[in-house]
Amino acid sequence: MTRILPALVAALLVSLAAPAAAQQVPVVARSELDRTVMTIGDQAVLTVTVELARGYELIEPGVPRAVGDLEVVDTLTVLQSRLPNGTTRVQLRYLVSAFSLGPKIVPIIVVGYRGPDGATGRAQTQGPLAVAIESVAAQGEDMTDIKPLKPPLPVGAPASDLSRIATLTALAAVAIALVVVLVLRLRRRSAAVELSPALHGAARRALTELEEVAELHLPEQGRTREHYDRLAGAVRRFIEGRYGIGAASRTARELRAEMERARVDRSQAQLLCEVLVDAESVRYEERVIYPARAQKTMRDLTDLLRKTVVAEEYELISTGATA
Repeated sequence: MTRILPALVAALLVSLAAPAAAQQVPVVARSELDRTVMTIGDQAVLTVTVELARGYELIEPGVPRAVGDLEVVDTLTVLQSRLPNGTTRVQLRYLVSAFSLGPKIVPIIVVGYRGPDGATGRAQTQGPLAVAIESVAAQGEDMTDIKPLKPPLPVGAPASDLSRIATLTALAAVAIALVVVLVLRLRRRSAAVELSPALHGAARRALTELEEVAELHLPEQGRTREHYDRLAGAVRRFIEGRYGIGAASRTARELRAEMERARVDRSQAQLLCEVLVDAESVRYEERVIYPARAQKTMRDLTDLLRKTVVAEEYELISTGATA
């Protein structure tokens, strides 16, 4: 009996440990919202945390436009860390908002992963998250001081106003005719004189560099650092050529201050410096930037440069630089 008892205890311990081991999974996902109540139009941070066992990697999730009832306003920096047990923790963070009142739901989120043998799988977060969207006006607040919308203007006009309307119509027609003549002259001039590469402005040269970098698809090949090095070089040359600010040896923060002093458009300065900040963090901090974020940055920067090219080439033509 004394020999049988220890064997029974050992068997019992093994049987109790088996279900716990069976419940362990290589990839665990969970989601959380930093608030449960928010006002309409306000922003919250949605974090999707994925913990991957050694040898497992997260498949690029892309940039969603909406998560359940909430709209994705922006994608924040991906945080990645290594836990003491060898597990990799990846935190995907999104700025989300809602523009209608009432209860909203963030559903179960499914993420994909790839195992050491190359096989793919999926993990999902816990049950849905709930958030209440409230009005900016507090309950019981006096709203009588808010003026109503003005009614629309009457469609018809009195007979006494017909002469004034006719005069305004004639002036508008003359203005339109002048604009058409000016556009035609500019078209003829731009068609007669083609911009040579030597006379292209800084925006056109930077846009050409960006298009060449985009065709290489470096982030998709895991060559993120090379991608951002090329991108930063093009941005710095654009800042020097367009705004006359020495950018080769300045940090992103120093350039932001210089562009503010030079009264560069704030939204343009912010985008250009965000690109340089990403490039610095990839080079010196080995920050992980997924291809989806790199592609979004390229689209935003390309849109900015295309708008600047139009203004820049009009300046070159109007000043006779191409004559």
